Amino acid sequence: MSGKKRKRVIAVIFSAVAAVYLTYTAQTVPVKEDFRAREVYIPPQTNGFTPIQLTGTPRLLGGVFDSNTPVYGMSLGGMVHQKEINGLSIAGIHAFTKKKSGLSFSFMDVCNESRGVSFCAVGGAERNYGLAAGLWNLAEHNAGMQLGIINEVKPEALIENNLNYDTKPEGFGVQAGVINYSEGKGVQFGLWNTNPNAWLKHFPLINFAF
Repeated sequence: MSGKKRKRVIAVIFSAVAAVYLTYTAQTVPVKEDFRAREVYIPPQTNGFTPIQLTGTPRLLGGVFDSNTPVYGMSLGGMVHQKEINGLSIAGIHAFTKKKSGLSFSFMDVCNESRGVSFCAVGGAERNYGLAAGLWNLAEHNAGMQLGIINEVKPEALIENNLNYDTKPEGFGVQAGVINYSEGKGVQFGLWNTNPNAWLKHFPLINFAF
């Protein structure tokens, strides 16, 4: 057999072996599932309430129950986003609720209507009827108490505005801190107090507006 024929035979044998090997591996190697075909986790919904809600973060775990399910008991998580919480709420990063009553702890807290006790570094409430204790407290309406380094009450103080109220807020609020600013009715105790509607717009130690 000449050298050229020998090379042709070897090339044909090599091609046949390669074809058999590729066909076998294509049938035995599992095809990876496309991530877009995976089922999306949807928390169970309920028309009642839950005594406990556990959440992680929006990317890891949105919540054991749907965020519209009222909580009467305890809510724990890295980021707590719930329509209504009545009881204990602990969030490691951020908490956002529409209505809240009870005791809450978080790094950042935003609430439309707060009627409990809130401890956080930075917190804001559209309507505060309870105690807000933090380094910086914001409220659009304060009929409770703000306790912190900086306390501020003025319309449109918050970006979030998710509740439509039919009644105008009423009440008398209290601010106690180093710097207090308010455009509503109430009394202020602090190193410096400002209220455009007060008899004295700026005054140290104590100021009030009726």
